[in-house]
Amino acid sequence: MSALGFSNDVIGLFNSLPAVALLLVGIPFAAMADRIGYRLFLLGGGIVAILASLVLSLVGSPLLAVLAAGTFALAVIVLQVLGSPLLAQVSGETERVALFALNQSLSWAAALVGDVLGGVIPEAAGRLTHKSSASAGAIRSAFVVMTLLTVLSLPFLMRLARFSAMKPAASFPVRELLHIDLARFSRILLPTLILGIGAGMYLNFTQLYLAQRFGLTPGPIGVIFAVGAALTVIVSLAAPAAGRRFGITRTVGVSQVLGSPLVLSLAFIMLLPFALVIMTVRQLVLNLQGPLGQVFGMEYVDARERARLATAQIVVSGIGIGGIGPLVSGFLQVRGGYQLAFSVSAAFYLLAGLTFLVLFGRVRLPSERAAKG
Repeated sequence: MSALGFSNDVIGLFNSLPAVALLLVGIPFAAMADRIGYRLFLLGGGIVAILASLVLSLVGSPLLAVLAAGTFALAVIVLQVLGSPLLAQVSGETERVALFALNQSLSWAAALVGDVLGGVIPEAAGRLTHKSSASAGAIRSAFVVMTLLTVLSLPFLMRLARFSAMKPAASFPVRELLHIDLARFSRILLPTLILGIGAGMYLNFTQLYLAQRFGLTPGPIGVIFAVGAALTVIVSLAAPAAGRRFGITRTVGVSQVLGSPLVLSLAFIMLLPFALVIMTVRQLVLNLQGPLGQVFGMEYVDARERARLATAQIVVSGIGIGGIGPLVSGFLQVRGGYQLAFSVSAAFYLLAGLTFLVLFGRVRLPSERAAKG
């Protein structure tokens, strides 16, 4: 979007659109999935993702590109909504943390490949066309490859859908859609929203941060992200050990608190090597708690409410990461640069971790009791 001439505050506004759309459709999707199974949503999400990526590959209109990017993000999020309830249903208490950790590790392995291709392809296209690798045409070439990869994934998605007409452990009538343990949901969703805002103020602008502050092009940026993804693949697998050693709740809360000084440092550092080290450490620390946080939510609520909680968490997190966070960050960047925006982001990281620890510091989950036993 920067290549199309948009300013950072406008980019932040556009990044918020998928979160608004998800807010409107997320809970109804979860309700329908609870009642009719996951097959339709797996196939539908995959097909919509292909169509949206195809539009990104072929269309040069800024408005259509923004709408296609939002549609692609929404399709991917719909697929993600089904992940946690499925994993929670097919796993036992003794293996659940390890399964969620492995799932996150594989996700980061895929991100590793994506980061490499996302950097190499625009660089190669720029050389072939004798244009900048940051130009809209060069970046669009990466979307062509993204479309091909999405098409290649469809047969696997169809195979998964064929064997996953699974429904949650307990279904519920449509009239009971909003009959949930509201107190529990509110306690879980509050720190999720706060963390999402802080993360959205930072994560949506990491590429622009590296490009605008240090002058990096898509190739080096892709390599940086790929290295971070490779390390995250390994660190994610350490989540079960961290959960056993320090406790799931404590690991989640402290990891979020540690994100605060790291993001605050990035606000003021002007030396690229130091910035890269801090960015990588922040990524590893926050993703160590990722699968533990998912397990916490799935075990903290009743099995009948898991799909709705998973959806609510993604909706609330999306509002923070893809809505409020980038919107506020873009506004602050125009007025005070990355120093102001990332400083406010750091405050939200700290507040999220402290809130989680205050609310859940004494909670012990079934997985923790099983591990102790």
